Amino acid sequence: MTMTNLQTISPDDGKYGESSKDLLPYLSAEAEWKAFARVQHALLATRVAFGGAQQKHLDELEQALQKFDPTQADAFERDPKIQHDQLAVLEELGRHISPKTKALLHPGTTSYDIVDTARACLFKGAWKHVIRPKVAATIASLCTLADTYSNILQVGRTHLQHTSPVPFDLTFSLYAARLADRTERCDIAFGDLRGKISGIVGTGASIDMVMGMDNSWHFEQQVLMRLGLQPDLTATQIVQKERLADVGHGLVTLMHVLGDFTNDMRILYSSEIGEITSRDGKRLGGSSADAAKDNPIQWENTTGKTAVVESGMRVLYELIHSDLQRDLRGSVQARYQPHQMMTQVYESFCRALKALGKLSINEDKVVEHLQLVRDFPSEAMVAILRGSGYVHPQHGVGHDAVKAFAKLAKAEKQPLLTVALRDQHFAQYFAGLSEIKQQILQGQLEHYIGSSHQRAFTNKQYALKVARKELSWQTF
Repeated sequence: MTMTNLQTISPDDGKYGESSKDLLPYLSAEAEWKAFARVQHALLATRVAFGGAQQKHLDELEQALQKFDPTQADAFERDPKIQHDQLAVLEELGRHISPKTKALLHPGTTSYDIVDTARACLFKGAWKHVIRPKVAATIASLCTLADTYSNILQVGRTHLQHTSPVPFDLTFSLYAARLADRTERCDIAFGDLRGKISGIVGTGASIDMVMGMDNSWHFEQQVLMRLGLQPDLTATQIVQKERLADVGHGLVTLMHVLGDFTNDMRILYSSEIGEITSRDGKRLGGSSADAAKDNPIQWENTTGKTAVVESGMRVLYELIHSDLQRDLRGSVQARYQPHQMMTQVYESFCRALKALGKLSINEDKVVEHLQLVRDFPSEAMVAILRGSGYVHPQHGVGHDAVKAFAKLAKAEKQPLLTVALRDQHFAQYFAGLSEIKQQILQGQLEHYIGSSHQRAFTNKQYALKVARKELSWQTF
């Protein structure tokens, strides 16, 4: 059944709710409420370990967590007598535990000990369990396509002009490797998100008042260890947000690489080139005006989302700033990012993976376009002439000689070699070339791919290694 809610503002919740539903356990308001309660559990469990509470209190809380109702917590926050998210969590937990156990919660902590710590856990979980697997599947799909089409030569294009060929396995594998490289950067950034349990201004003084003098340092470390986090020792009332900016940079560069690939596919899908198509046949009717059009919908939508993801960096940069120990600007900003960036990245990889599963090479078009370079292997000719230091008595060095031959060949609409061989000096030079170099200039460009397959193989090995990597992080 398709998930849609037409009474929402965000398209990620409304029109595209089905695509983003897997992120709900990590990035939704409900997920945050539950995470806040789990941080309280970690605090009490550590308090028990320090001798500041009894196991029966922890047992009570563990049972209460099973009954914790995010909607009721939300209602408590809206109560004019409460109007605070963490006090609302305590009220909701308090419905299921004794007053004594409730009194042991929130031990000298401030609200953002809970909020920033919980969000770090949620963001790490969303990357590890939802977003990264989709990225990894996309990388693996590109490697599969590289294997499937490894023997097909595609005309190379620089500045949108035809030039020497590129095997499709290199094309797909290099994008797989680029995505893998960015994935590793994201692994590092998400893995380095921090938490804090150091009180209202980050000194730990309030924690000492609850846990005993000089215990705040070790108490913080033990609580965060239970949650799979390191402490931010530069924290004030809030965890500092440079690491969230690092997460953002990782997501933006990952998205730009994906956007670069999908835009290439969009171009290759165009009527003028038509080298790729969909394996399931033409999807007609993508236009409300022209019923026969076959629009590259997934490729275009994914490419377009790059700017949307990048726009979130403005918020993440601003989150780094705080007046002294804390102000409320960051509280507002942190409601939006990096949640929305993460959602857009995930939805983009869902689209890309769907399109890759249907991608097919139109070999007739590929052959047609490559023939143009077979007839006009000008770059290969320049390289061969440079290899022997060729100098033409009239035209000069090899590059200039090829330019002269090419102008004449284009004017006469003749193959480049046909015109070049009419030149006696070049014809004599050509006769002395090795057989393989002669074949290249005769259009057998299969010999002019260098170490492409080796590069593709190495790229695939690296990309698949990253895609198959299991992160060792602890998450909710």
